[in-house]
Parts: sequence; structure tokens; C-alpha cells
Amino acid sequence: MKVFKNSWSVALLLLAIVCNGVLSSCSDDDKLSDLTGLLSFGFSDEALADYEFVIGDDNVITNEIALPYGFDASALTPVFSSVPMSTVYIGETEQLSGSASIDFSDDVVYKVVAENGSNQVSYTVRVNVATDITAWSNLSPDAKFPDYTSVVAFEAGGKYFIMGGKKGASGIGGHTYGIFSSTDGSDFSEVNTNIFKEYGMGLGAATVSHDGKQLLIGGYTPSDYEVWGETGNGAGINAVWSTEDGETWTKVNEGAAAEQTFSARTNASVVNMNGDLYLTGGYSVAFGAPQQPMADVWKSTDGGATWTNLNAEFGEDFTPRGDGQLIAYNDELYLIGGRTGFPYTYFNEIYKSADGVTWTKLNVSVPFTERASFSCFVYNSRIFVVAGLSTKEVTEGENTTNVDVLHNDMWVSEDGGISWTEMNSGALPAGFAKRYGQAIIVNDNTVHIFGGNGVDAEDNAKSYTDAWKGVLN
Repeated sequence: MKVFKNSWSVALLLLAIVCNGVLSSCSDDDKLSDLTGLLSFGFSDEALADYEFVIGDDNVITNEIALPYGFDASALTPVFSSVPMSTVYIGETEQLSGSASIDFSDDVVYKVVAENGSNQVSYTVRVNVATDITAWSNLSPDAKFPDYTSVVAFEAGGKYFIMGGKKGASGIGGHTYGIFSSTDGSDFSEVNTNIFKEYGMGLGAATVSHDGKQLLIGGYTPSDYEVWGETGNGAGINAVWSTEDGETWTKVNEGAAAEQTFSARTNASVVNMNGDLYLTGGYSVAFGAPQQPMADVWKSTDGGATWTNLNAEFGEDFTPRGDGQLIAYNDELYLIGGRTGFPYTYFNEIYKSADGVTWTKLNVSVPFTERASFSCFVYNSRIFVVAGLSTKEVTEGENTTNVDVLHNDMWVSEDGGISWTEMNSGALPAGFAKRYGQAIIVNDNTVHIFGGNGVDAEDNAKSYTDAWKGVLN
């Protein structure tokens, strides 16, 4: 429990009490004290142990750091101290510190009455609970990393890292690849690293943290990509690389037998659940480009060195997919959204599994809109879906075509993915352009979003280099 203690005011108040007592004893031992006021105020509830409640000059008692969004303040136990011989009331009911829980969902007014009954001071206790789930800010409109069309982000060694490739909106030629780092997430510079000579371009690589290290998994290298003076082979990747500092990398699955390595792929989803790694979906690679979507699940119990095909059973209605999101929620795996191969079909389906083998399709009552290449994360028992790409049919005359639809929305589920609400309060700000394929880092209650793909004012393809920060409540 933390309580406010203004040492100067308390000292002066106690001095006044002593002096008053001395004078009273000299003149009239029976004189009652006219001093009153609270000296400290807080709560004994464990959930509020790290929150400080301050008695302000306006006699409003509150916590400057807001409690999490949705916090239940309807039954809290106040603890307080007041001037000696004063009495504390709510209304006409006397209050004793720590004796009972009280509803602080709204302001509560305390009255402290001096011993003589004539002097009193009122205090308003206001428990500050966040009104928005998230609060966002634009760290930088240009964070100084290249305009990559493929980008992932991770945190290592106290820095933020962005790894990307395929520079610019053009899909043909002129590709570059690199890793960039930043100490604050707003200004990036290139990292000199050894990873590219063997790893290749790694477009569509998946990223996951494990045992204090950061892993990069899979991806592909276009055939028109040049690295270290050599032309890319146009092949998919089934390598796993590891780093502790973002600069020095080690191949984790070096020497693993073919049957202990997942099949090469790009745009897969991977998650760490209780120390074990699970990988699913993505696309095979041929002719230097993604091809057929996949419907398998692989598991690693040794940090990515070896993998086992779990022969997953998704059910007859399941369609192979890539560009979805695999998360861990309440010790279960959730596969969310994604899309088929071309011509694309987009999903808002959710499948879950306790072991990665047997999967069940959730009966989603209120879904988010279908999408792929979105961001998804879990915080405070909530699942969040951010931005992404889908399509819609447009009919002109007798012709009907599918056109891309980009999103800059945010959806939240508070019941394990059964129902979803599009966020208005705490939503991404209007300045966050519609996009897909953005990189994301979630660390405790802080979210960083970097880059992604969108369109300019003339509806031409554009890759973003901006950086955003959100604080979750």
C-alpha cells in the first residue's frame, strides 16, 4: 500500500498540535482541539499496491497513474490517518481505517471533524480508472528505415530492430535488405550484421522470442535479388536464426535432419507457448514467389533446433492459409484470420487447440471483418486485431472485380474470441493510414507499430516508414 505523506505539512500540523496542547494545559486543560484533517490516504487492496494516492491542495485525493481500463472500484478498502482526536465521516457515518470495503466507482466525500466539533474539512476521493483501452502517439512520420514492402520487428539487447526487404512499391528489381535499430523506436540506423550472406533476403520471415533470444524463421529470397554479389535463388527458407543483440546471428537448426525441419515456407505464423514453439501455415515457394498455402503445424521443444510435424487435424471445413496470426491465449493456441492463395479468399475464422494437434473452430458470434497481414496480440485477457488487408467486390456495368480494402481499425475481444467490438474509444488515431503488413512489438503494456503497405493520395502503392506507440490500459 502506498499513501501520501507530505512530510512538511504533517510536521507543521503535529507541531501545531503539540503547541496547542501546551498552551491549553497552561490555560485550560479542558479545552478541546480545533485541529482537523487527513494526514494520509490509500487502500489495502493488493491490486492497488503500486498506486500512490495523493492529497491535493484542492483536497481531492486521487492516483495520478490511472488504474487499468475496466478496473472494478466497487469494493475497495480505504486506509487512512487523521489529525489526533479528529473523527472521520462519510455522510453521518463514522469511518474507521481498514474496517470495511466501499464503492469508489464514483467520487466519495469524506468529512473530518475536529474534537471541538466546530471545525471540519471535506475531501473528495476520486479513484482514477483509465477511460480508454489504448492511447496512441506518432513517434515519427519517418523513422529512417527504408520503405520496405516486407518488414518484421523485434526487441533485443534493449533496442528495437526492424528487418525488411524488397525496397519501394515496385515488385520487380532494385531490391535491398537490411536490419535497422533504434534505442527509442523513432529514429533507426542500419546495423552491420553477418546474417544475410547465408540467410538470404528472408522476405516473409516469422519472428518470435525464446529463452532471452530472438528468432527469425523461414521466408524466401526472390530470384532477382542480389546479396553479397550473388543472385538470389528464388527458393523458400526453412532456416532458424537466433540473436541476443540483433547484430550477431547463429543458425539454430544447423545440421538438423530433413525430417526434423519444417518444410520451407514464407508468411507463416509462429508463437511461443510455455517454452515450446509452434509454427503453422504460410506459402510454399516456387519460381521465386509464394505459391500454395499450407495447413500443417510443427512443434519445437528445443528452441527451434529440431521440429516435429504434429499431423494437425483442423477438420474438413478448414482451408489452407497464410498471412494469419497464431497467438497463445489462456494456454491454448489460437489461429486467427488469414487468406488462401491467389485468387484470394480472406478469413475471420478462429481455430483453437490445446496441443496443436486437434483444432476446433470457434462459434464466433460477432466477428471482426475478414483480413490478412494484420497485427494481433494479447494483453490483460483481451485479444486485439489491428489493421490489415481484405477485398471487396465492385461491379461496374456487367463486370464484377475484387479490389483491395485496407484497414486502420482496431478490434478487441474480451471473451476469448467469441465476440468482437470495433474500438472507438482508444482506437488508432485518424493519422494512422490504412495499411497491411506492418511490423509490431508488444512489451508489457506498450505497443510499437512500424511501417507497412498502403496507398498514396492518387491510390498508388506506398510503403510507410512511420513509427507509432500505444500504451495499453
